[in-house]
Amino acid sequence: MNRFTVLALVVAAAACVGCPERVKATPPSVAEPAHAGVTLEPTNPALKFVKIEELKPSDAAPNISLSGRVGFDEDHTQRVATPIDGRATAILVKLGDRVKPGQSLIELSSPQVGQLQADAQKTLQDMMIAQKTVDRVHKLKVDGAVSEKEVAQAEADLQKSKSDVARTTAQLRSIGISASDPAVAVSVRAQIAGTVVERNALVGQEVRADATAPLMTITNLETVWISADVYEQDLALVNSGAMVSVSVPAYPGETFTGAVARLGDVVDPTSRTVKLRCVVPNPGGKLKPEMFAKISLADATGKKVLVIPARAVLNESGKFRVIVARGNVFQPVNVDVGPEIDGRVRVLGGLQAGDRVVTDGALFLKHDIDNK
Repeated sequence: MNRFTVLALVVAAAACVGCPERVKATPPSVAEPAHAGVTLEPTNPALKFVKIEELKPSDAAPNISLSGRVGFDEDHTQRVATPIDGRATAILVKLGDRVKPGQSLIELSSPQVGQLQADAQKTLQDMMIAQKTVDRVHKLKVDGAVSEKEVAQAEADLQKSKSDVARTTAQLRSIGISASDPAVAVSVRAQIAGTVVERNALVGQEVRADATAPLMTITNLETVWISADVYEQDLALVNSGAMVSVSVPAYPGETFTGAVARLGDVVDPTSRTVKLRCVVPNPGGKLKPEMFAKISLADATGKKVLVIPARAVLNESGKFRVIVARGNVFQPVNVDVGPEIDGRVRVLGGLQAGDRVVTDGALFLKHDIDNK
């Protein structure tokens, strides 16, 4: 290239400064969003493996089905603890024993017992002295021998002494002894009638009043609580007091009837669910705590819902998707679905009536979309 040619190119480039920039076409692969779908012409032989179903409001799922867990009836459960530090000298009950209120469970030996009795006796004496002081100052007040301030102080001392007596008396009552009978051993007693379902105490074990783990657990198994999670979208379908039907894998074909006792007040920000608690009578103690349970709750509102076959839903690392047909384009769509009920799931979000969903062949289309 000679210098005249180079000069001509420089001049041409300078002349283009300030000229409108030419718009370049964006490559289709950049303009299209990820997972834009796959296009299949009506003559494509792959379509013979694909079945499409249009979503319509339906009452095909009149029941709400929830997965739950059996637990203790906490209104009739005692987690036994000791009110004082000491050593367990005898364990009086075994696992599975039925106990009555007031029955001795564990015998303890503790040096604190004598100290509690001494404190109780001292507070009684202090109260008697304070009472005599009040009586005396009231008599002297009549003669003008004491001031109002002295009377008020004496009455305040009496009230404090009465509070101290109430405190020490309650402490002794909690371990079942009195201030007048010297003792070094106490009994930990049952507060409710029920069955011993857990026992953590051993003979000779040191026990503390501030321990977090209970020495044993007593519960009344005539009723149990069953807890479950209700999806946010189903809250309008659940009412307190509604009847529920419960089944467990241990007893196929058998159901237990209960009622909704409480619906939580807070939505879990991660799962978008609310805690549900059912109270279920437990004849014969068949329902065991920690059993898995299935709760069926009738929808009395008559509200129609959207349901699709469970096989249409693709689970991809915890995210649920379906393939939606829009003309001859098949696209994956994120959806929220409820639990499976008789091979179908309720659509909670992501789809609406009229959408055409691939119910058969979704996995086949997903492979084509992922490899597009």
